Amino acid sequence: MNALARRLRDSDLAVGAVGAFGLVAIWEIAARTGLVDPQLFPSPLLAIEMAAARLTAETVGENLAWSLFRVFSGFGLGASAGAVIGIAAGWYRTFGMIARPLIELLRPIPPLAWIPLAIIWFGLGEPSKFFIIFLGAFFPVVTSAYHGMRSIDPMLLRAGQTMGLGGVPLLFRVAVPAAAPDLATGVRIGWGLSFGVLVAAELVAADRGLGYMIINERNTGGSVGVIIVGILLIGLLNLVTDAAIGAATKRWIGRWHGT
Repeated sequence: MNALARRLRDSDLAVGAVGAFGLVAIWEIAARTGLVDPQLFPSPLLAIEMAAARLTAETVGENLAWSLFRVFSGFGLGASAGAVIGIAAGWYRTFGMIARPLIELLRPIPPLAWIPLAIIWFGLGEPSKFFIIFLGAFFPVVTSAYHGMRSIDPMLLRAGQTMGLGGVPLLFRVAVPAAAPDLATGVRIGWGLSFGVLVAAELVAADRGLGYMIINERNTGGSVGVIIVGILLIGLLNLVTDAAIGAATKRWIGRWHGT
């Protein structure tokens, strides 16, 4: 029983769910008691009722599926590229000296600033949306991967060399596992930022997706309840998927670090 309680206490999903439930409960009470204007900021239950009057379950499901598809696609590309480049820049000094200044030059630029170029380069289709989400994932992952590689204890590398490892085998059997905690942190940050730029990505001539659903309601003067439900769905999706990624990365790191 104690083990189960400890697992629940340490679960990212459980902690996040408790916090989210508490905030929603406070929000509901504030709206019901008149502390906030229910017309401008309706309670969660009222927002769901308002959204249900305008949207079908099929419409919500389709928008949700398209948003998930875009996030997974953009994040997958961005995190993969970030991990490869960050590991290579941290391992190969010459490549790092070339790549790091360029990365540091581009890293502070917010993904929203890239929207005009994304349209010029990729048009109004899905690639431009993938590119914006790609940027949200790429920079946290590449920075964390590089930091992890540069922070490896030299004793670990020397121990691997004394066992006959060198070059690529030393990289993948010693260096990458040693940098895994930093890489995992970057992956989770990149995943959260991918959701953060989702609405911006779906500004690019989208006709489906949660971001489109939110923006369309605003542009057409529709129900504020639909906007709130869309925002809550994005937050809920991020909460659940981030917990799943956290559990997966903990198992991955545990293979080498015993966590």
